[in-house]
Amino acid sequence: MRTTLFSVISYWTLCSARYTWPSPQYDALETFLYEGRRSDGSNMASLQHPCKRRSDTGVSIGAEWLRLAYHDVATHDAEAGTGGLDASIAYELDREENNGHGMNASLGDFESFSNKYISRSDVIAVATTFAVASCGGPILPFRGGRIDALSAGPYGVPEPYQDLQTHTEIFRKQGFSQSEMITLVACGHTLGGVRSTDFPQIVPPEGDLGKPTFVEFDASDEFDSVVVQHYLDGSTKNPLVVHSNQTLTSDLRIFSSDNNATMKSLSSPDSYINLCQTLLEKMLNTVPSNVTLTDEITLLHSKVTNVLLTIEHGQLIFKASLRLTQPIDTTPSKTRIVRMFWCDRYGDAKDCSGQTNVAVSATHNQDSPDISPIMQRLGYYFINYQFVVRIDPSKSVSLFWFENDEYDGSKPTTIDNGGAGYRLDQDRILFVPMSSVLDFKGNDETSKVYHIVAAVRNDTSPSRIYMTGFDSAIPNHGPPLNITRELVYNSTLNPIQSYNFYSTSLSSLGLQLTVDVHAVVDDNTYSVDFQQTYFLGTGTPYTPPMVSNTTTTTRLPGQSSNSTIAWTCSSGYCLFFSSMIVLCGLVLS
Repeated sequence: MRTTLFSVISYWTLCSARYTWPSPQYDALETFLYEGRRSDGSNMASLQHPCKRRSDTGVSIGAEWLRLAYHDVATHDAEAGTGGLDASIAYELDREENNGHGMNASLGDFESFSNKYISRSDVIAVATTFAVASCGGPILPFRGGRIDALSAGPYGVPEPYQDLQTHTEIFRKQGFSQSEMITLVACGHTLGGVRSTDFPQIVPPEGDLGKPTFVEFDASDEFDSVVVQHYLDGSTKNPLVVHSNQTLTSDLRIFSSDNNATMKSLSSPDSYINLCQTLLEKMLNTVPSNVTLTDEITLLHSKVTNVLLTIEHGQLIFKASLRLTQPIDTTPSKTRIVRMFWCDRYGDAKDCSGQTNVAVSATHNQDSPDISPIMQRLGYYFINYQFVVRIDPSKSVSLFWFENDEYDGSKPTTIDNGGAGYRLDQDRILFVPMSSVLDFKGNDETSKVYHIVAAVRNDTSPSRIYMTGFDSAIPNHGPPLNITRELVYNSTLNPIQSYNFYSTSLSSLGLQLTVDVHAVVDDNTYSVDFQQTYFLGTGTPYTPPMVSNTTTTTRLPGQSSNSTIAWTCSSGYCLFFSSMIVLCGLVLS
C-alpha cells in the first residue's frame, strides 16, 4: 500500500503525542524491534529472516524461537503472580520437558543482544515477533520492560505423554482457558515439527544407521492455518496427531477436547491470524505480577539518535543523527536538504536569543528494509542523516532540532520533539570515547579491559566523579555485570577546550558493556547515560565536522522559519548565500 504524505504526517502527530525525547528505554527497544540490530550493527533478525532454517539441522529457526518463548512462559503461576517470560529458561535446559537442540541454539542466537534497557526476556519476546512476522504471520504488538530471573523457575511445560486433564490444568495454571490452550498449540505448531534426535519415541531415526529424521507439523513453511485445515480434513501428517501410540498424540487430545469447536473457528486464514495474534501477544505479556510492561513500542517515523557532546581531536564536537522513514516503493527527493538547528547554552545568544546556529548533514545513508521483518512488513526503510559540528565551549549547546526541506514547493517539515526541541540537559561532564581504550586479554581474547575517559568542565567543582557499567550479555547466561568505579584526574591528558580529563578501568567478559558517567555538583548529579563501548580509542568512527553558520534572527522549536537561511560556499560545502541553494562541488540530497 502506498503511504501518502498526509498519512505519514498524521502518524508523526500521533507518535509525538505518545513519545517525548529522551526516552532511553523506549529508544533502545524501538531500535531493536524495527532495525533488528544492536548498536554496533550486529543484526539478530538476520539470523532468522526471511523465515530461515538452520544449516545444520534444516529446522525452522522461527519455530525454535517460538517454542523457546512458550517454554519460558510455562513457569507462570497466574494465581501466585510468579514466573512467566523472564528468561529463566536459560537455567532449565537440563529438564526433560525442555529437551531439544533448538533450545540451546536459540539461546545462543540471543546471548549477545541484551543490555541495560533490553532485558534477556525482552530479547526472547522480540525474537518471537521476528519469527512470526518473518514467516508470514501477524505483527505482534510488543511491549518491553520484562525483568530477568537469574535462576530456574518451577517445572510446568506440558509433555506429549501427559493426559488431557493434566494439560488442561497446566494451561489453566499459566492463565489460559481450554479454548486458549487449543489456539495456542495450533498457533505454535504452524511452524516446525519433531526431530528424531530430540524425541525418538515420537519420530524414530531412519534405517539401521539411525539417520536423524524430521517430521513437519504441516506441509507449509509459512505461519498459516494449514495446520488447522489439514487436521480438520484428515490429511494431517502431524506426528502428535497421527502417531500409532495414542499416549503420544497430545495435539489430537488437545485439538479435539471441545469437539473441534475451537479448531473450526480457526479454520479460516483471517480468523487464524487474528486469534493467533491475540493469544501470542498474551503469551509474551505473561510476566510476574511485580513487572510493569511499557506501552506498546510503535514505530517512530522521525527519530533522533546517537546524540553526543564530546571531545575529538582537541575540539568540542556535537554529534546527532536523524532517522527518517521512507515508503519502500518510493525514493527521497534528490533536492532534499536536512538541517540541524541549535541554540547556545551560554553567552549573548543563550537559548537562541537573537541568533540560531544551523548546519546541513555531514553524511547520510540508507538501510535495507529487510533489516527487520517488522519494518519490511510495514513497508518502510530508514534513511539516516548524521550531523557533526564544532562547538565553542564558551557557548556550548542547550537545544537542537531539525528541518527537512524537499525543495519541491512543499512546506518544510520541522522535527522538534513536539515543539519542545531536543534539550541537552548538561555539559558539565562528557563521555570521551576517542580517548578511551579497549584492551583484549588472555589467549582467546575473551577478557576485555576498558579504560574509560570522561571530561569535566574546569569551571565545575564536583564533589564526586564516577562511572557505572552494565553488561547482561554474559557468556553462558552468567549474572549481569553491574559495577561502579570512581573516575580520577588523569594528568597524562592535557586539558582541552575548558575540560579536564578523568579516567578509570574495568574488566568484563560480556559483549554489550555500556557505561554512564556522573558528576556530583552540590546537590545535583549530572550524567551521560547508556554510552556504547564497542568502538573506543582509535577504533572510534570519525566524521570531520561540517562548517556551520548562524541565522541573524531568533528561530525556536515550534515556530516556522522567520528568516531566510542563506548560504555561501567554502571548502566544497554550502554555507550562507541568499534564498536558493548553491551546490559547491557537493550534491546534497
